Amino acid sequence: MKHGWLRLAILLIAVGLCAGMFFYTRETPLPKTEMLRLWYAESDCDSAAMESLITRCRKETNIQLRATAFADEEKLGAAFEGLTGRAFEAPDLLFCSHVRAARFEESGGLAEAASPLPVPETLSDSFPAAGRSFFPIGSRLPVLLVNTALTDGSYENFEALLAAAGEAPFLGCDCAASLLYAEAAAKGIRLTGDAAFDMKDGQVSALYNALAKAAFHGGFILRERAADYVRTGQLACAVTMSTTLAGLASKDLDVRLLPLPTETDARYPVELMGFALLDGADTEVSERFFQWLWTGSGAETALAAGMAPFQQIDAKGGVLVKRLDAAARNAAIYPLDPDEPWVQNRAALDKWLREALDLLA
Repeated sequence: MKHGWLRLAILLIAVGLCAGMFFYTRETPLPKTEMLRLWYAESDCDSAAMESLITRCRKETNIQLRATAFADEEKLGAAFEGLTGRAFEAPDLLFCSHVRAARFEESGGLAEAASPLPVPETLSDSFPAAGRSFFPIGSRLPVLLVNTALTDGSYENFEALLAAAGEAPFLGCDCAASLLYAEAAAKGIRLTGDAAFDMKDGQVSALYNALAKAAFHGGFILRERAADYVRTGQLACAVTMSTTLAGLASKDLDVRLLPLPTETDARYPVELMGFALLDGADTEVSERFFQWLWTGSGAETALAAGMAPFQQIDAKGGVLVKRLDAAARNAAIYPLDPDEPWVQNRAALDKWLREALDLLA
């Protein structure tokens, strides 16, 4: 009988402990796993630079960034189109240019942070979503990549650069439309991207004729990833976007600001690059991520990915990173207007220029 009461007492105690644990766990929630889904195109940000950012973020904030990389913007756009009816797979963040972010904003696809970041007024004035729905870390700008074993790269202006291009391949370019736009913008002219209309301007046609003359003689050529030709010594220099410099390393490589026409102001059109906060995102966790970026990790990633950072930091890495950082500090930049016609017509203008210049080569 005594043993029976003892077993009953033990059973009641066990039941009481289980009940206590049950109510305790109901009242004390388990720690929440903070996770953000990130999409980006490798053409916009070097994958090694992004992976480094993700690793540091997990270590320093416990925020789990789950990144999906796409080869280019076309494949990224196709993935967004495939999200119809499957919102649970949608990303919280998109790494992109301010031009693409503006398209999301127009369609109501961006969320807004409760506590905006203190981005420079020059950015928020030119692109009001900066600091609220789009969090830039740097800018993508046109630069001149130089192989110092073939040229010292000291060209005071655009005319001197083209004059150095003789009858052998010397100067390459990724995107003729972006080059022509930057050179015309320095003269105070904004291209529309409509070749027939733009060429009616005498100053624009003069810039085009200078490129055509260099192409005809063989010194100027259009190549995709022209930076690779400079790295291997097939070209002395190339006009390219700064983000193509990510991962390049050689004692013979150097970078300069793009030479502009004589007697023009040294101002450069840029694309702001950063993280767009998408509609439906976890804004609370996202804000923690953005605040962490603003402490310096964003600037570090910008340099590693070949962007000019908005915050000044001690540049780490190779010669190109340090030279880009130094050059960017001396550059006057302004963001492209997402609504100007050239932004929409850039691909069409580049196709026209390639076909026209290829006929001369």
